[in-house]
Amino acid sequence: MGESMSLKKNDLCTITIHGYTAEGMGVGRTDDGMAVFVPGAARGDKLEVLLVKVLKNYAFGKIQTLLEPSPHRVEADCPHFGKCGGCDFRHLSYEEELWLKARRVHDAMTRIGGFDLPVPEITGSPEILRYRNKGQFSVGREENGVAFGFYRSRSHQLIPLSDCKLQSEESCALAAAVCRWADEH
Repeated sequence: MGESMSLKKNDLCTITIHGYTAEGMGVGRTDDGMAVFVPGAARGDKLEVLLVKVLKNYAFGKIQTLLEPSPHRVEADCPHFGKCGGCDFRHLSYEEELWLKARRVHDAMTRIGGFDLPVPEITGSPEILRYRNKGQFSVGREENGVAFGFYRSRSHQLIPLSDCKLQSEESCALAAAVCRWADEH
């Protein structure tokens, strides 16, 4: 693969996603072989991507148009997905999330650890919603009063929530009650 001197920021390119980074970004390649990392992409997606940062050997892009959706892509079940930084995989089927996590372990063992060991199959959880028993909500004053939520990915901008699909209903109700108490006092 040679250097791609022709690509620059704000260019559009068409790529197919073939895998994921350790952080869960989709990875595809341009026609000349440059790797492009795309948040919110699914393995098998054919995308038109807007390049937002182009470096010597790789680039970062964002989805401009979903040309052909992956069979692993699902409709996100949370209205905050894509804004809130609390989840990375709500656009993937649970089976694909397990595949991605198995690949992360395998890559860490082989590339980083130098081991050539088979990775056992991941056993999925019977609970894929409301399973977290720990959460750290951020709290801030918004137009309508004190609110809880999570920060937008890679920022300190609060994304107010009324519910989180991974937290228990009781945790969300408690956070809302604390916000109401803070408004009153």
